[in-house]
Amino acid sequence: MQDAIYALADYCLNTTYESLPAAVVEVTKVQILDTVAVTLPALNADGIRQLYAWTQETGGKAEALVLGTKVRVPAEKAARLNASMAASLEFDDTYEPSLMHASCVTIPTALAMADWVKGVNGKQLITAVAVGTDIACRLSRAGSPGVSPFIVGWDPTPMYGFLAATMVAGRIMGLSREQMVAAVGLAYHQMSGNAQASVDGTLAKRLGAGFASYGGVMSARLAKHGVFGSDRVLEGVKGLFKQYHGGKYSKDALLGELGSSFAGPDIAPKPYPSCRGGHVAIDGTLALVGEHQIRPDQVEKVTIYSPPAEMMLLGAPIEKKRNPRTIVEAQFSNPWMVACAIQDREVGLRHFTAEALQRADLKALTQRMFTVEDKSLVRPDGGPGFVRLEIQMRDGKTHTRQVQYATGDPKNPMTPAEYEKKLFECTDAAGMKRAQAQSLLQRVRQLEAEADMSALQQAMAIG
Repeated sequence: MQDAIYALADYCLNTTYESLPAAVVEVTKVQILDTVAVTLPALNADGIRQLYAWTQETGGKAEALVLGTKVRVPAEKAARLNASMAASLEFDDTYEPSLMHASCVTIPTALAMADWVKGVNGKQLITAVAVGTDIACRLSRAGSPGVSPFIVGWDPTPMYGFLAATMVAGRIMGLSREQMVAAVGLAYHQMSGNAQASVDGTLAKRLGAGFASYGGVMSARLAKHGVFGSDRVLEGVKGLFKQYHGGKYSKDALLGELGSSFAGPDIAPKPYPSCRGGHVAIDGTLALVGEHQIRPDQVEKVTIYSPPAEMMLLGAPIEKKRNPRTIVEAQFSNPWMVACAIQDREVGLRHFTAEALQRADLKALTQRMFTVEDKSLVRPDGGPGFVRLEIQMRDGKTHTRQVQYATGDPKNPMTPAEYEKKLFECTDAAGMKRAQAQSLLQRVRQLEAEADMSALQQAMAIG
């Protein structure tokens, strides 16, 4: 019996723009815009700045643009840098059932390949992204179903993103079925991705999506040249589900309703530039602060109750979470995020800078934060857990709020105004003039009319 990778390869290669549901087309355009927006201000971020310098230092053929610039580098290097940028500010969207960050891998890969191949139009890009993102989400939700990947120990983005990036690149390159399966076999031989970088809050966390995009493009290019990998990628005796999940996987989650049901509409955009698991805490804090007009000087103590996965990522050890030393540590700290929400009544890019980490008011407020593990807050589908907040006031009152689904979740969607606010927060931070940002917004909203994606990427250059 053929491995399930053949069904995914056929799906990737044979899906047409005309067969995509209208809702999938629209949400894919939103995800492309969102991903480009969060990529643009990241070029000088820690980890990215060094990767960009090294990319220029090592050189190579001028094939694809570094987004937001006029600099061209080899396609796989452009994909690596752009995907790392898309992930680095922790503003990229999330497929919550498996905590998969698909867009930050599939979209930079598609853009880099479209720029290299030339003549790729908007409809072709939308189709490649919609299918590639769906494949990434299907792969991630199929393994160890119902269990948070961070409990298992894997980071789904560089893992499953590696295979999805390969298929996106292969589709845009025009690989045959045999070449596509060969490419994914090569990708499987390279892929990896553990959660330790997230737990420790290191700069490596910012590069995982880039590793996946780079490897995906390289695998597709090698397959085009006749290099073959295994074709028992998923269900072989040492295939992905056996090797990484002990044989525990859901065939229905992987292949059910393939081509008729897409993951894209279930992907949650981020309203705040931080770990998605902490957004329920931010939402709850902002709600309590607004409802009770809470001032920072009135707060005696804040207790944040989280399930095990979120406690591990965002709540412990408490001294580290109260005193983040790096921006990545702050992005993965519930005490920091809640303190920002209380102090400034918002959480944005300005709260995750070297300057923000030195703010005395925020550092003082984090010392009043406490975190407690509560297994009753585990989300049944394995997505980001629920949260319960208790804000104890100095007058003896205690305000409590439990939040299940953060802003951006399909059950609690962002409004168009919130989307636009986020877009302009990002483009302003990148130094893009408002007129250029408005033009970019309109062009991506009508992406199906774009004749050549290279021209659109050239229009993203800042300065």
